[in-house]
Amino acid sequence: MAMGPKIDAHLLLADGGRTVKVVGPTGDWDRYAVSATFKVVIAQVQDEEIVLAVGHSDEPYTPDKTWWDADAKIKSADASVKFVAGWASAWAIASVKTRDNQYQPYSWSVDTRLLDTPSPAPPDYPPPWPAP
Repeated sequence: MAMGPKIDAHLLLADGGRTVKVVGPTGDWDRYAVSATFKVVIAQVQDEEIVLAVGHSDEPYTPDKTWWDADAKIKSADASVKFVAGWASAWAIASVKTRDNQYQPYSWSVDTRLLDTPSPAPPDYPPPWPAP
């Protein structure tokens, strides 16, 4: 396996709940991996409806990177469709380019919590990526 990416347990809402700021660690890179791009889907059940957003990384990530990010945006033109703080499901796929110019897909899913405001990290718990 070229990498073992995941999605953070807490994701931040933006744009009035119409965008989810998705971040996560890239995990361990295989020595044959050159780069990776990411696609993500976020879904939240609200009463009898499912709110859905999709997104992708803006650029390929390289093995020197320890985290990835993407904005998942709601595609519905109805402005009343938005995420609310609470539980959601997230699915992502990494397309990993290898040294022989091949691509390997890696997919995963997690339950995550959507937040209106950033949550502080627990004491003595460093994030899985370098501080800005």
